[in-house]
Amino acid sequence: MPARTATNSFIRTNQGGVAYVRDEIRALLPQYELIRDCLAGEKQIKHRREAYLPKPSPEDTSKENEARYQAYLKRAVFYNVTKRTLNGLVGQIFMREPVVEVPTLLDALVLDVTGSGVSLEQLAKKATSYVIAFGRAGIYADYPAVAEPATRKDIEEGDIRPTISCYAPWEAINWRTIVRGGRELLSLVVLAERYVVQDDGFEQKKEDQFRVLKLVDNTYVVEVWRKKGGGFFVAEAYIPTDATGNMLDEIPFVFVGTENNDTNPDNPPLYDLASLNIAHYRNSADYEESCYMVGQPTPYFSGLTEDWVKNVLNGTVFLGARGAVMLPEGGNAGLLQANANSMPKEAMELKERQMVALGAKLVEQKTVQRTATEASQEEASESSTLAASARNVANAIKWALEWCGIFVGTGEAGIKFELNTDFDISNMSAADRAQLIKEWQSGAITFEEMRAVLRKGGVATLDDDEAKTKISEEIANAPGLNNDPNNPPNNGNSGGNNTPPNNGG
Repeated sequence: MPARTATNSFIRTNQGGVAYVRDEIRALLPQYELIRDCLAGEKQIKHRREAYLPKPSPEDTSKENEARYQAYLKRAVFYNVTKRTLNGLVGQIFMREPVVEVPTLLDALVLDVTGSGVSLEQLAKKATSYVIAFGRAGIYADYPAVAEPATRKDIEEGDIRPTISCYAPWEAINWRTIVRGGRELLSLVVLAERYVVQDDGFEQKKEDQFRVLKLVDNTYVVEVWRKKGGGFFVAEAYIPTDATGNMLDEIPFVFVGTENNDTNPDNPPLYDLASLNIAHYRNSADYEESCYMVGQPTPYFSGLTEDWVKNVLNGTVFLGARGAVMLPEGGNAGLLQANANSMPKEAMELKERQMVALGAKLVEQKTVQRTATEASQEEASESSTLAASARNVANAIKWALEWCGIFVGTGEAGIKFELNTDFDISNMSAADRAQLIKEWQSGAITFEEMRAVLRKGGVATLDDDEAKTKISEEIANAPGLNNDPNNPPNNGNSGGNNTPPNNGG
């Protein structure tokens, strides 16, 4: 399987043809790059040098000025708010395990969905991270190129199987759409990848390649383009088929965004935060430079003659608790200490408050004051973005799993994939649980509705069918219990699972 991480070489010099990068992606590349560097951390930020921390005297090209800049750069502190915030936001979604239901033939995908050991949940985390950070990701259901339809034995043993891959927003460089029957469908997707061109057993050398997914006369075709000489050529081409050997008439690729899953790139949600993070880094460089240059108190003496220094002080001044400085008449001693330069520190604190307002809750200090209305608005906005991102990722992965079901012959039925969208980390109280169960027992809600609320509250963990089976087993093994999860007691009424009580009518 080719590497899924592409370089930026093809983007920086648009070569046209298969390497053409759409204007929408090219316009967002500087934002993507800034966010990527922030997520990579201090080492990458400092590696970019003047890109993020300009030289105080850029016109001075002397070695002394370069040495001063190196020290200036080294003292600067990059506090990675961007990465911590992303981890916290993704963690809120995955604080509860995804709900996954797939046919038996797709069970292997839950543990290894990419063919390289990445689980379905790990793939979902990666896609969610891309969407929250950059506002975009790509989900691709990949069919293997086979001469004949895969047998059930091949699929069960894992010899032939579909896979699902996640692409970063800068890797899907080009796309086209068509309208068919009132539906807008992808007719072209170009994915930038890396492949191993040479391997001596110790070192691998990689080069760029492009995976082209396209419709040719309403037939889905895959082409792999690689560089040769001054251009690119088709190194591989195949037509994927489903379980019955039929060709596909759609491209099994979908874009994922923070607003919706269409082809239009959404604005990166973390860009404003990353920009503030860099500005905070620049302020820290000035603050640390100020502390270094004038932060230490400097002793001074006045009224001393050369004779006094040589004959009385013997050329040495001892400072500290055990030292005493003999001064002549009219002499004076003191400490030079600069007044506190609070401007860089105040600038840092201002940006920290701004980052809090942008959703960086992990760096929020208790001293930061916000009104209840401000806090409520921020949390509602953040939850809205998180919930939309979680739903969009879940829909895309479910869609890709359905394509995998078509390949193995199980179809689209029986597939479920949901991510947590309830970000209230406090569990349900005992009173809340009792009231919920009472409503189910009275027939006001169904068993599935009750379980859904319990799952959101972090109380229930099993899926509904498994819960029913285990509850029935426990009841059968415990004499005196007669509560059927499919037909709960309803205070003498015959409403059943979905029929509310009728007060004896």
